[in-house]
Amino acid sequence: MLSLKLIADSLGGSRLLGKGVETPLGAINVIRHGLPAQSAFFLQNRLDVGDQEFSTTLGVSVKWLSRHRKEPKKHLDANVSDRLYRIARIVTLAEEVLETHATAMHWLTRPQLGLGEMIPLELLSTEIGAKEVEELLYRIEYGIYS
Repeated sequence: MLSLKLIADSLGGSRLLGKGVETPLGAINVIRHGLPAQSAFFLQNRLDVGDQEFSTTLGVSVKWLSRHRKEPKKHLDANVSDRLYRIARIVTLAEEVLETHATAMHWLTRPQLGLGEMIPLELLSTEIGAKEVEELLYRIEYGIYS
């Protein structure tokens, strides 16, 4: 099972998120109250993607990113926080399955045969896309041919 602490670390850890994200109910509470905008930019830096790619994945505009970059301590709304957490969860899963950050980032940003030649990071903008990426990662983990 994927560690909630590792997911939180992808969003800046307790330094940005505060306490309580180590349990599912704590994570739900933090998401409902809104993750800090800083967490979005922390994850964007980890992904090493530009504003256009990140805004598409997060489901916001580039202008939205610019506005929130000016107020990094401001909390995001619950919907954006939920999408951000979903992206962090899949990135963390990719790192666990593929064993290194670099390998995971390479895999997430390249077309994958098991996803119909689609790019995993682009699919994370929807729940169903994220589920497909997650299922493919678990098939890779358990050696199931895709």
